Amino acid sequence: MKNGTEFLLTDTVGFIQKLPTMLVAAFRATLEEISESSVIVHLVDISHPLAQQQIDAVERVLKELDVESIPKLVVWNKIDNTDEPLSVKEEAQKQGIICISAMNGDGLEDLCNAVQAKLKDSMVPIEAFVPYDKGDLLNDIHKVGMVEKMEYKESGTFVKAHVPLPLARLLTPLRQQVAATV
Repeated sequence: MKNGTEFLLTDTVGFIQKLPTMLVAAFRATLEEISESSVIVHLVDISHPLAQQQIDAVERVLKELDVESIPKLVVWNKIDNTDEPLSVKEEAQKQGIICISAMNGDGLEDLCNAVQAKLKDSMVPIEAFVPYDKGDLLNDIHKVGMVEKMEYKESGTFVKAHVPLPLARLLTPLRQQVAATV
């Protein structure tokens, strides 16, 4: 991202109607990886004549996988291949859907901003004082969190950030030190 935030984007197999029986188990195993996601980006080829049926199929499978609590972004791709891109964009906007064209790059900045916002929403705000001998934790904060402020002090670093809940729990003792050291 432009602000330095990094994230891993993983692509799963696409939904195929009438999948051969021998592939169903492998397909499901791949989709179960979604349960490890911080954000689900549901990318739809909006120019496809059966786009709505494909959307419905994905929604059913996500419900079966019990991942409805994971933040989700719906993204309509190939907006440039639709008959009326402006009316499609208006409809998408009403529904909170992001429109892009991967081919020409339209909407990609909006998509990145939306992913960043969803990631931040799924994180916990923290303020912690990290002693220099625990620099590995500061590295973790930078790697998986969104740092808003850092101040270097004599015995460590004060950091204000948004981090995933497991890291916030790990930082609990350091969060309690903030009042005493800042």
